[in-house]
Amino acid sequence: MGRPLEGIRVLDFTWAQQGPYATTLLADMGAEVIKVEHREGERGRGVGGRRSAPTSYFVAHNRGKHSITLDVRRPEAREIVQRFVKQVDVVVSNMRPGAMDRLGFDYETFSALNPRIVYACASAFGPHGDRTPVPGNDIIGQASGGIMLRSGPEDGPPTPTGAAIADQVGAMILCSGILAALVKRERTGEGEQVDVSLYGSQIALQSWEINTESFSGDTAPRAGLGHPLLTSRSVWRSYQTADGWLVIGGATTDKFASLCDELGLNDLAEQYPDDRSRAAGMADIHPHLEAAIRKGTTDEWVARFRARDIFCGPVQTYADILADPQARANGYIAAMPHASFGEALVVGSPIQFGREPQTEVAPPPELGDSTERYLTELGYSWDEIESFREAAVI
Repeated sequence: MGRPLEGIRVLDFTWAQQGPYATTLLADMGAEVIKVEHREGERGRGVGGRRSAPTSYFVAHNRGKHSITLDVRRPEAREIVQRFVKQVDVVVSNMRPGAMDRLGFDYETFSALNPRIVYACASAFGPHGDRTPVPGNDIIGQASGGIMLRSGPEDGPPTPTGAAIADQVGAMILCSGILAALVKRERTGEGEQVDVSLYGSQIALQSWEINTESFSGDTAPRAGLGHPLLTSRSVWRSYQTADGWLVIGGATTDKFASLCDELGLNDLAEQYPDDRSRAAGMADIHPHLEAAIRKGTTDEWVARFRARDIFCGPVQTYADILADPQARANGYIAAMPHASFGEALVVGSPIQFGREPQTEVAPPPELGDSTERYLTELGYSWDEIESFREAAVI
């Protein structure tokens, strides 16, 4: 079965994480992604290792793409880009705001060459306002978006999450915007301009939490071991077991009684028989649950709680995830063959089409591995390609 974006071509000027992961998702959906890099390779190739070998960072954000090398500051390279724009469907960039314009790669120029072009940009703070030119990265997005003051203990400092959540969420929203623009183009024949920012993506990520403060005027507590709007009034948090941790995700009246029954705390269920009384008594309830749950192992409690239809699960390490048959069966962890180090397990696509998980994914491109192929497709002769190489254009 073919993937939905087969036949769609993407010219990818992205680097680092937010932009590259968005185009990786497009590649997962079948798009042909042509990554434009300078002759030394984009900076992401060297994060966590050396540019001469694929790093986990570069693999995560660039698998399944093709690479061409161009010094886009050169007039000859700009002419090559213009030829590309006439033949591709999407252009994506996460350069600093204004950088693409200074190169002559702005939306107006590209749409004049190809009125059906989808032109997508990712930035730190969005295309309007005083902070538009301000650069940013993941931790800037987390800080400005407010999530650092919702994470961690009540008396702790602003706490970044343990993953690059601003970059990754920004990438997913950027991908969503591109897909919507492609749908519009198929309906109307017209291209579209798409803008997504780290700041806006983090605000969108917390729509419920931010709306709650807007409506009430009250600032929620820090998350601690659960959620700032739930843990103080329901069983919604992590608990330590005899050999690890588990989480319980909500327990209304009937589920709370079942939970207490499994834990030998029926008196507690009788003391707090409904949602209102439990919401008022969570400060007393949590210590009883903590003490009881510590007496059994994670697997024991999870099996018993699930048998009573109580939402729960183990707190998994990355090693647990890599070894998890569920992750492998759905392609969330996939095999990636690579010429340098054989087969590796990597994060795969989170999306399936036709109930067919991608259990094997393509590796990232070698630097410039497709330069000659694409230049010949654009109509350049081998003599012209050689002259570009001698002049360090490619």
